[in-house]
Amino acid sequence: MGLLIIIGLALVLLSLVRRGLIQVDLSVPWLLALVVFGILSLNEGFVNWAGVQLGILYAPIAIIFCTIAILLGLITVLLMAVTRLRFRQIEIIRRRAAMDLARQEDHVRARDAGGPAGDFPIR
Repeated sequence: MGLLIIIGLALVLLSLVRRGLIQVDLSVPWLLALVVFGILSLNEGFVNWAGVQLGILYAPIAIIFCTIAILLGLITVLLMAVTRLRFRQIEIIRRRAAMDLARQEDHVRARDAGGPAGDFPIR
């Protein structure tokens, strides 16, 4: 049953990538690591080996710790991507505001100089 769940999650992941809902460069390596780790965790020998390597007496807890570490890595990568996007968004807003201000200043100068004041409406 566990293997079917992991295969189902892998198929969902692949369908999200195919539809373009997940960017391959950001999250897919981490999510694939979770799928591979899930498949490996079905093997009792791997679970015991991971417990010994991490010095944990109850081996299934080692799998939980490793899964949490992978999820934290995924969250960190996605957080960095969102931060980059927010910085880009702020920069675009600043440029747009500067362009609008310049257009308004041109409009005021044209009006004060007696030129056509109604050519460019101020938004």
